[in-house]
Amino acid sequence: MRTLVIIWFIFALLFSVLAIIHLNASTKKVALFKISERLYNKRPDVEIKIDFAGSDIDEPLENFVKDFNSYINDYNKTSRDQNRIAALGYFLAALTAIVSMILTLRSKT
Repeated sequence: MRTLVIIWFIFALLFSVLAIIHLNASTKKVALFKISERLYNKRPDVEIKIDFAGSDIDEPLENFVKDFNSYINDYNKTSRDQNRIAALGYFLAALTAIVSMILTLRSKT
């Protein structure tokens, strides 16, 4: 019986640590992508505009950044949700191990 109690305690401890790891991971985010400022326009009195094929040269890059940041936001949300669900599952597993440990202790007496 004593061996079973130790085993259940180890499982409860292991599941609790894994739950905390996933809770911590659920708070981390990938930073959004930012366009570096162009250095060719340092004088406010001089306006420089560069067009390529009739549109602003930075337009494709700005569209890419918008789409890429949307992807990063979706990734961050999905990652947060997955880690929270995993943490909940590990906490429930730890609780189950604790209940099993208590039941094992009670059956001994």
